[in-house]
Amino acid sequence: MIKENEVEKYLDFYSNKFGREVLEKELEFVESKLKDCKNVLSIGCGPAFLEARLHQLHPEIDITGLDNSKEMIVQASKAIHLEYGDVQHLEFDDNIFDAVLYVTSLEFIEDYKKAIEETWRVLKSKGRILILMLNPNSDFFKDEYSDRNSYIGKNMRHRNIMEIKKVISRYFFIENEEYFLGIKERKIVDSDNPKLASLYVLEGIKYDE
Repeated sequence: MIKENEVEKYLDFYSNKFGREVLEKELEFVESKLKDCKNVLSIGCGPAFLEARLHQLHPEIDITGLDNSKEMIVQASKAIHLEYGDVQHLEFDDNIFDAVLYVTSLEFIEDYKKAIEETWRVLKSKGRILILMLNPNSDFFKDEYSDRNSYIGKNMRHRNIMEIKKVISRYFFIENEEYFLGIKERKIVDSDNPKLASLYVLEGIKYDE
């Protein structure tokens, strides 16, 4: 559960120039992948900055943001539908979303295996999963993780992205994986080099039963 002071730090990050640039790069990437979807669930949406901007660009997309922090939900943009809840026990019917999005959230969930199972359940046939995870091999991650006062240092639960990929592959056909969002000395650079790319991306299509 995110504490109030951590919410403030999160908001402060996206209020500075570097944070805004990160958000715009993530938005540009997510938009390119999900712009044709009609019904999207975003897990761990936080203040829903990205989701609100995506809806602004594509008002035809019905976006639901879910977070397990009431403090985050209070701060979140009301431009989209918001739900307080736990991805490990989703209160949605089966087969209702075209896509499920995780932006640096899956690796913070205690039982990520259950989260993936629930994601599979609520997706429609051939539904898409788009996961952006922090890349533990990047210099940016190593700097953040070594600071035990940072949100990443205190809260990240899973760093083995290949183990996570293995679990995802049980439920989804992985159609793409890549490294994205190069960061060097807290400046964004155009690079997919795992040493510089702060994010590891997986895209998958739901296996039907």
